[in-house]
Amino acid sequence: MTNKMMDFIKYKGVVWKTPLAAALSWELAVWAGSKHPYLAPLTVILCIQLTVDKSIQFAWQRVLGTIAGVLFTISITPYLGLNGWSIGLLLLVGALIVTWLKLDHAIMVQVALSILLVMFFQSKMPSYSFDRIRDTVIGAIVAIVIHIMIFPPDSVNKAKKKMIRFADHLSSHFMNTAIWVKEGCPSTKAQTFQLKLQTLFQELHQATTELDTAEQSLRYNPLGAKKRNTLNELSRQMDKLRSGYANLADMIDVFAKWSESGNFAKENQQIWADHLYILAELVKEWKKALDEPKTFGLVSNTSALQIKAPAQIEKYQYPLALYMDAEQVIQDFQNANLSNKIL
Repeated sequence: MTNKMMDFIKYKGVVWKTPLAAALSWELAVWAGSKHPYLAPLTVILCIQLTVDKSIQFAWQRVLGTIAGVLFTISITPYLGLNGWSIGLLLLVGALIVTWLKLDHAIMVQVALSILLVMFFQSKMPSYSFDRIRDTVIGAIVAIVIHIMIFPPDSVNKAKKKMIRFADHLSSHFMNTAIWVKEGCPSTKAQTFQLKLQTLFQELHQATTELDTAEQSLRYNPLGAKKRNTLNELSRQMDKLRSGYANLADMIDVFAKWSESGNFAKENQQIWADHLYILAELVKEWKKALDEPKTFGLVSNTSALQIKAPAQIEKYQYPLALYMDAEQVIQDFQNANLSNKIL
């Protein structure tokens, strides 16, 4: 029960941080003399996002947009009446200024909200303009401090889980490729292989995105030194996953072409099927080491070390690789007809 509660506190911060920060920001706004303290928790609700970097980004956009919108409105409102046309005019001018300054769309939204609300409430509640600025700043500060200092979102752990999942699927794809090669690389299954390869690439992209998100979040975490070390190690391991995927994709392409040539002998099919089984097992062991580094440590697969080019073709492996790459470039660019959609 205690472990579940701690997991909830650590990994479900967005659930309990918002009520805590909202209550605290309300009390601070009241203490500061606000007559509209709801503006502070409103900012908290908007600012606490799934990641720290997005929370900080939204917080400064809301503060900047609110201040700009309030100051602009109170300087113009005395000369305009309150009606639909005056509201539309100020919203247009505000949007044009934000566009001219090349600011983010989110700032434009906050400017527009401040213009609308200040125009409506200013004549009825003179303190609203100042309260809006002060309470927005209070809410933004409270939201960011609580989000960063108390169990910040653990994107590093999420990235690691996605990497482990991808490594598991990469190992399975090596295994399935081995079966395909052993069968002689039938063309009837080639399209299915390409679709699975695309799905695998999407998983790789998701893992990379999660890793980038973790890096951005840790950038603003003053207490994340240990997590940053873990993230740096995961980034190095991610390079291996990218390389593993790229090499597998290249190998599948080569197997398909070898089979089409009619020279893919049964003996070679068996040899490369065995090699692929070994590579699948190697990736699986690597995944276990990534998942439990203290248990597994360095991955060493003796069978994998035996996969080397035979002596009689070793001196040709580099020119052959270059010819393969050159041939691929020719295939990619030999058709110069471009779609009218991109002209």
